[in-house]
Parts: sequence; C-alpha cells; structure tokens
Amino acid sequence: MEALVTGGLCTVFGVVIAAALALVVVSVILNSHRERRRHDALRVWAKHHGWYLREQPPVDWADRLPGRNPRGVSLSVHGTVDGRTVTVAEYSYTTSSTDAHGNSTSETHRFVVTAVRLPTMYPTLSIERRSGLSKLGRAVFGDAATAIGDERFDRMYRIRTVVPVQVHSVLSPALVSEHIAGRVPVWSVQGTELLSYRKGRIEAPEQIPALAAPLVRVAELLQS
Repeated sequence: MEALVTGGLCTVFGVVIAAALALVVVSVILNSHRERRRHDALRVWAKHHGWYLREQPPVDWADRLPGRNPRGVSLSVHGTVDGRTVTVAEYSYTTSSTDAHGNSTSETHRFVVTAVRLPTMYPTLSIERRSGLSKLGRAVFGDAATAIGDERFDRMYRIRTVVPVQVHSVLSPALVSEHIAGRVPVWSVQGTELLSYRKGRIEAPEQIPALAAPLVRVAELLQS
C-alpha cells in the first residue's frame, strides 16, 4: 500500500512539473509573438512616417548608459524631428545577485534612449540630477568648479566635465531655466552626439516623436 501511495504521489508530482513546464513554454511563445507584433508595428509606423528601423544595431554610445552593455540595444528607429536627425532606441542590461542561501536571481533593466545629432562638436559634458549624497556633499564642501551660479539649478543638478571653464559656453540661460522648470531631461553630449535615457520601452509607435521632443528642445537651446 505504501509503495502504491508513494508511486501515486510521484505520478502527481510529475504531472504538476510537466504542466508547469508547459505553461512556461506557452508563456515564452506568447511573449515572443507579442514582441514580434510590436516590432512589426514599429516598422510599419517608421516606413509610413519616413523613418527606418534597425534591429540589433551597433552603437558607439553604450558606455554612456547604465550597465555599459555594448550589445544592449535591441532596436532603434531613425528619423527627423523639427529638422534634426534623431534616434530612439531600446536598451537593456542584466544584473545578477546571490542570496545568503546561494540562490541566484537576475534582473533586466530596460531603457528608452534618445540621441540627437548635433551640427557642431561639443566638449564631453553631462548633466545629472543630484542624489541625496551629492546634495550632502555640496552642503559640506560647497559648489564644484562646474557650478552654474544659479542656486536653483545648482541645488538640483550637477555637471560632469573635464573642462569646467566650458560649461557656461555650452549651457544657455534659457536651457538652465528649462532644467529648473523640469521641462527637459538630464543628458550628456560627446562630440556631435547628444544623448538621454529613461526607464521603460517604446510601448506604441505613436510615442516616438514625443519621446524625442524633450531632447530636441535641449539641442535647440545649446550654445555653440
């Protein structure tokens, strides 16, 4: 009897495992089909609006993104917004961790990246929102050489560059005001490539011009 019960439990357990695996396979297939439909919709939108889509494109700005994953861009769409050459891309990187019991987990971090091609070269520079630690450091040690001199801006943002004297030649008063008002994203510039990113992905093709517009505004307000 005991052997029969044990055998029956093993059979039930095997059925449960098989059913779980089948659900995983179905989920993977459905997700793959949804992604393909989403990519197809992006491609159709791009063709209709004079843009073009590339999958797995090589990029030279991954080291300016979280995770610095050189193969992290899964797709990009290229076109123009207000006369400027624009790229909107999806980027991701994965982190892994192990708990005290030796169990490993991984997490994929996804971003929408916007790049705007500039007509002239700029010094390497980035604007970042201050973290709590950065605000504390400013309170203790004062402003760095890259400070703008506007208390509202310098309290909210910090600028990274190896050439502090060029900060005022790049950031116009109008751009500083837009940052204070929260109407433009944080960004970095290197040569002729202006870049920004945000968490998420392109959920609908119609979002693309709106995703690019804030960085295009930055490009318009940069001093050359």
